[in-house]
Amino acid sequence: MESNTTTAITAIKQEVKLREWLAQVEEQKASGMTVQHWCAANGINPKTYYYHLRKVQERSATKAPAIVPLNAPRQSSDIHIEKDGLCISLPSDIGADTLIALVHELC
Repeated sequence: MESNTTTAITAIKQEVKLREWLAQVEEQKASGMTVQHWCAANGINPKTYYYHLRKVQERSATKAPAIVPLNAPRQSSDIHIEKDGLCISLPSDIGADTLIALVHELC
């Protein structure tokens, strides 16, 4: 029974350490500093940082759902107006008031 307890305690310690390093990694990224500068400012050996970064990334990869990129062709939804040889192309997000005023001017 002691073996199960020891294993559980070890797993909890590892989880706590992983969460602490996740916070450290997020802090480094938010700092805007390079890893070298951040490590120097925080008294951490860069090799230690990269070791724990890899552990955090490995853990995140096992928990994250698979993301599959989807490349759907983009449909052109621009508005095209032609009158008397004049061709006007407008973006699809043009305001209704602007479009109505333009159509009134052309007609």
